[in-house]
Amino acid sequence: MSRASGGLARDVLKVPCKRLLASGGLVNAGFAASSVFVSLFFYVTSGSVTNMALYSLGNYTGLTLGFLAMARWFPETSPRRLFRAGLGLNAMFYLLLIVLGRHAGALALELGLVGGMAAGTYWLGANTLTYDVLSPEGRGRYYGFNFAITSVLNFVMPLSAGVVIGRLGGQTGFVAVFAIALSAFVLAWWAARGLSTTPGIGGVPLRRALAVPPVRTEWGRMWLALGMRGFKQAAGGLGLIVLIALATHSSTAQGEFAAVASLAGVGTSVLAGRLRPASRALGMWVGAVGFAATTVMLFFRADFGMLMAYGALSGFIYPGLMVPLAASVLDVIDTDPAAAQLRGAYMLSQEVAINAGRIAAVLVLLALLAVAKPVEAVVVVLGVAAALQLGAAHLGAAALEQSDASRGARGALA
Repeated sequence: MSRASGGLARDVLKVPCKRLLASGGLVNAGFAASSVFVSLFFYVTSGSVTNMALYSLGNYTGLTLGFLAMARWFPETSPRRLFRAGLGLNAMFYLLLIVLGRHAGALALELGLVGGMAAGTYWLGANTLTYDVLSPEGRGRYYGFNFAITSVLNFVMPLSAGVVIGRLGGQTGFVAVFAIALSAFVLAWWAARGLSTTPGIGGVPLRRALAVPPVRTEWGRMWLALGMRGFKQAAGGLGLIVLIALATHSSTAQGEFAAVASLAGVGTSVLAGRLRPASRALGMWVGAVGFAATTVMLFFRADFGMLMAYGALSGFIYPGLMVPLAASVLDVIDTDPAAAQLRGAYMLSQEVAINAGRIAAVLVLLALLAVAKPVEAVVVVLGVAAALQLGAAHLGAAALEQSDASRGARGALA
């Protein structure tokens, strides 16, 4: 290992980066154990794919509202406090699911809003803290490590949760899984006590966050790329749960699919995190083209065997786009001379883009469910998501190129 690469590795693994990885790992464990099964829970308790989609719609809307509420009402609150408050709110959400039990099915949209606002509070704190804590040199590796850890957790936790639900059966199994998630968030809240305290994001009106993309063209391109990535997240997250539920009617199968798709991406995430900034555009294109080609498989058939093959291939290739894009977002923000003062506006702008894409995917799915069979509706939405990733790669690479040019011009002037 070269001296430079060794320095980067040490940068990622030093405190507070280790603390951020540790607390974030516990959060990811909670989400990995439960996220698939929360959506499935609303399907099981109501017997309706539409209710599952309504929960997702409420969740993504709540995410946006959570960001807006925290930015408006708690502008001077440290990202660390928002981070921990979000963890506490997420723990309360899972406690609410446990208490409501089978009665939760009739409250899909409302509970989606509650869970989304809890997650929005957490992610505003987490994303801002990540920007504050990480040096530019360590971002790629941090995201590579983080996505790799998440992939491992997404292998172990859903598989274990699926077995728990299969063994205990019915509501008891879901309650056990939600209790595991609740415990993970409580532990993460405790682990986060040593994270750095950084300045609040300041008052960030929505109009100010929305004004950034038109003013800075490189951020406008990145903003659209993030929206396309959000569309894929929702289409895949919700659509694949629907396809597996219809193909197998098995909670264990849901865990098996999530495990295979996540394990396939562990090595790719680490490798993508090692890409130098100059190679990130190539990584985005490889990930996007590979993902689009893989999605074509589902247009032939969508039985469980084909879904597992799709999960393994897409899980392996997609980090090529996801990891460089995530690191490039922070690099593009850095090229703004006022980034330190406007980081809150950028974080809010980022989340508005991602959640707009997610909400768009759910609305498209709900519209298609009204006129087509569930399998056909989901496959079409996944196809649209795959096509949009090509756009995300193009826009992300263009934003990164323009950002590098701006940085070079400032360096020449200096």
